[in-house]
Amino acid sequence: MTGFARAEVEHAFRHYFLTGPVGEDWAAWSRLFTTDATYHDHFWGTFHGPGEIQRFLEGTMSFAAHVYSPLVWYVIDGSRVVYEVVNRADSPEPGGEPIDFPSLQVIRYAGDGKFSSEEDWWTVAEMKLFNQRYAAAKEAAGDRARDPLSRSDWGSWVDWARPADGHVAKPSWLGRDVPPIASMADMDFGRRNPKPAR
Repeated sequence: MTGFARAEVEHAFRHYFLTGPVGEDWAAWSRLFTTDATYHDHFWGTFHGPGEIQRFLEGTMSFAAHVYSPLVWYVIDGSRVVYEVVNRADSPEPGGEPIDFPSLQVIRYAGDGKFSSEEDWWTVAEMKLFNQRYAAAKEAAGDRARDPLSRSDWGSWVDWARPADGHVAKPSWLGRDVPPIASMADMDFGRRNPKPAR
């Protein structure tokens, strides 16, 4: 027993998803974590509390401004929510198909609208292929390339998990001096994952 009604967890998750992946207000989204929360990304490492979580999300998202995250499905099991997104970019070539790769997230609800943890799972090989495809399309588009902040295809999966018509992306890092995170060397916070044994 979790002590939380399913409707409460569902409401909190919708707010969580609409604030972060849809609204891209990573500052407000990080405050939806408890002060002792952990955010574990199986590539980047583990981050503790809202401050580190915000630095990580704004840093990686500002580096990859073209990426947004439509929701494919989600399930609620007690206090836990498991969901899949596609990390998507609109093709730089006008009329081109979206470019994306999947990731799986597991979050745990802690009450009062906040979450105590998130784990992110994705495959490095798929991310590298995504980057290669995007770079090739951008080169082919040349001066015709779309705005990297375009978010034109939220999929047909979950009706509520999309912005309103006419929405213009304004990520919380936009117009601020947020250091982009392109590699592990760009981070002086959080805990890195140990390198796998060879």
